[in-house]
Parts: sequence; C-alpha cells; structure tokens
Amino acid sequence: MNLKLTGKKENFDKFLVKVDELGYAINDSLPINWPLSLTDSARLLNEMLGNKRLKIKQETVTTSDNVAIQIKTTIQDMELQVSTSSVTMLDSNDQVEYILNWWQWRINCQLALISGISSMYECPKD
Repeated sequence: MNLKLTGKKENFDKFLVKVDELGYAINDSLPINWPLSLTDSARLLNEMLGNKRLKIKQETVTTSDNVAIQIKTTIQDMELQVSTSSVTMLDSNDQVEYILNWWQWRINCQLALISGISSMYECPKD
C-alpha cells in the first residue's frame, strides 16, 4: 500500500499518531467475527471515527471496459487538515463477491487504510 499524506505538513505526525491510536482501539472493540454483524461493526467504526473527528469517504468506480472495480477510500482529519487515501482494485473475478458483500468490502477497505497508516507511523520514513 503506497500512502501519501496531503494537507498541513506540520500536522502529519499528529495525524499518524491519532490514526495509530484509532487502529488499536478498533482492534480492541470490533468483535473477531465482525463480518457477521456488519451493521453493528459499521456503526461502531463510524462512532469511533466521529469521536476522533475523522471522516471517511469512499468512491466506487467501474473501469470503462467493466473489467475492474476501483474503490477509493479517503480518511480525512478535519481539525488537523490532513488526509490520505488508498485505492483497491478488484478484478472481474471479485466483482460478484463485491456486489454480494458490498458493505464488507467497504469496511475492509477502511480497516486496511487505517492499518496501513498505523504501519506507516510505526516505520517512519526519513
């Protein structure tokens, strides 16, 4: 996952710490079988993001040839004015599963982005 932070550079470190803390909180709060109770997991995740004043935005785009679906997930900190995003590409083999498990894919992408930011914080680049 190649993450690039955008916004106020002086707040990048604070943003990374905040999302890293959120990652730990999510690990402690989401049940191991979270996909079985997606409604509760989505509500819990949104509450936690809201408490940290973080906003998640997701856009889904289908390629012109319908061969792939692209999910762009953006996490934005309103206070610190920093954001980052990741793009997940699903090839045609995963499309049916994506449509059937739409919410699960979306939450998975959110969790993957938060996890990616956490690992970025834990291995800072010079």
